[in-house]
Amino acid sequence: MPVSAPRVASRAAETPLGRDSPGRDSLGLNLLYVAAAWVPRRETIVVGSLGLVTFTRGWHAYVGSARRGRDARVARHMRADKPLRWHADYLFARHPAARVWLLDTPLSECGLVVRLRAAAAPGPGGTPAAPLAAAAPRFGSSDCRCPGHLLRTPRLGALEAALAAVADSGDRLRADRPTAARRRAS
Repeated sequence: MPVSAPRVASRAAETPLGRDSPGRDSLGLNLLYVAAAWVPRRETIVVGSLGLVTFTRGWHAYVGSARRGRDARVARHMRADKPLRWHADYLFARHPAARVWLLDTPLSECGLVVRLRAAAAPGPGGTPAAPLAAAAPRFGSSDCRCPGHLLRTPRLGALEAALAAVADSGDRLRADRPTAARRRAS
């Protein structure tokens, strides 16, 4: 049974990066989520129209949006047994999402991916402990022109730190530490 994840809420005036996401609330904020799954070893699978995609060992974080029914979409990503409709379904059917963050933000999906990667990038004179890298070209981005909505990192902490940095960049942006969505057998 999935555990509901805390929300990251934003009402800060920001210019969205990339295309506007179709899922907006009554305040004009995009209803986004980040779902992360652990891939224990290198694996190549067929991902719909993308064909063969190789996933390397590590955490894979998918940035998505839902016009309506975001909670249902997130619950779907946490189930292994489902019809395969979106690129993310192919990954999450093999490795269901274990962690999820909900974000109400002026950023688009593409914009959030850009901000997360920038937050994990090395600062002046420093290097990140574990960067967020594009995991598969065009994954989850068939409806836009960006490189993809799937990121990969060897450490979950790098994703959590990037999410916190994005949350801290807004005036009234709040980030809560997510809880494990479900227990996994090792």
